[in-house]
Amino acid sequence: MFEKLLIKYASPTLGGIKSGNLFKIYLDDYTDLENLISYYNTLLNPFDVYLYSLYKSKTYALIYIYRLEFLIKDFSDLEIISFLKSYNYNPFNIDDCLKKLKSAFETNIKTPHEVGLFLGYPIKDVKGFINNKGKNYKLCGCWKVYDNVDKCTKLFKSYKDCKSRFEFLYSIGYPFESLIYEKKIHRLL
Repeated sequence: MFEKLLIKYASPTLGGIKSGNLFKIYLDDYTDLENLISYYNTLLNPFDVYLYSLYKSKTYALIYIYRLEFLIKDFSDLEIISFLKSYNYNPFNIDDCLKKLKSAFETNIKTPHEVGLFLGYPIKDVKGFINNKGKNYKLCGCWKVYDNVDKCTKLFKSYKDCKSRFEFLYSIGYPFESLIYEKKIHRLL
């Protein structure tokens, strides 16, 4: 069931504590990807949550889920603007940025480094990863941390706690929609 994948891989975004998440689905399980994404966008867009297919192969697709308001705020940071421009992104147009990122996924052999900014990673960690070629990090969790270990440790814990709450509440019968819509629900546990 797609909702279980959303909860497993995107709870922090659904819960409003992270800009975006990226996860893989196998097309054998979801043959009509466009309709699936359309359905969930109809359900989630009124709450500023969007799904976008970043890459599709013969066997799987990479699905990006994000909060538009968070992404706009992230991309208003001067250091992020400069970084994105250096990779030929227009940080003032999210649709253009998503198309450019999709193109980067389709033409690169490996994941483009700038994807970290779309996932809410700190710019210093994205730059640190690039400059250190993925080595010499101070902490490895949801991403490789090069700068603020204490802050990132707390973030990683909050993401894990959010996922645990969502999985528990969904398992005891809370409807998927109520996990996203009802802010009070995150204080229940």
